Parts: sequence; structure tokens; C-alpha cells
Amino acid sequence: MHLVKILKEQHEAGRKLIADLQGRATAANLGALGGREKILGLLNAFNRMYRPHAAWEDTVLYPAFRSVITPAEFDALGDIFEDREQKLFGKDGFEKIVAEVAGLEQQLGHFELELFTPKV
Repeated sequence: MHLVKILKEQHEAGRKLIADLQGRATAANLGALGGREKILGLLNAFNRMYRPHAAWEDTVLYPAFRSVITPAEFDALGDIFEDREQKLFGKDGFEKIVAEVAGLEQQLGHFELELFTPKV
């Protein structure tokens, strides 16, 4: 239960980081060195938290969850989540948000995959 508590805390921290990013993602901030640095710092903080968070969910939490519910229950939950996504974000909401994030990454010069390949 301790790790689930931490995951919940991280979800809340992620929401706060996203809200801060949304408030700062303006043309003025993206055009100013200090604004871009603050945005990059927030993105890095989110990324630092999200990588192990997502890995733990994928390797521990979700497999354990699937072992305690039936396939039909799992499918029903998927339908519920899809309905909620559409209510919150509209049709193709997830895809729209992914495109918006990609646009921000491009504006920040943080979008080319090869930038993340270590030089060995």
C-alpha cells in the first residue's frame, strides 16, 4: 500500500506541474531565455518523476491488478475510461493532447529523438 500512496502523491504532483506548465507556455515565456529555462526545468522534473512512476505501474501495479479482475471487468473499465476521456477532452482528446505536447517540445527544441542518444 505504501507504493500506491506514493503513486497517488505523484499523480497530484504531476497535475500541479502540468498546471504550472500550462500557465507558463506562452509565446513570451517561450521566447525568453528565462521562461524557456523554467519550462524546461518543469518538464525535467515531470520526466524525472514520470519515468520510474510509469515503469512501476507497467511492471508491478498493472500486472497485479489484472490478476485480481476478470478479462470482462478489465474490458468494462477500458470502456469507462474511454467515456471519461471523451467527456474531459472531447473526441480524440488524448491524441489532441499528445499533439499539443509535441508542439511544445518542438518549440523548446526538445523533440528530436537523436538528441537523447548518448554519444559513446
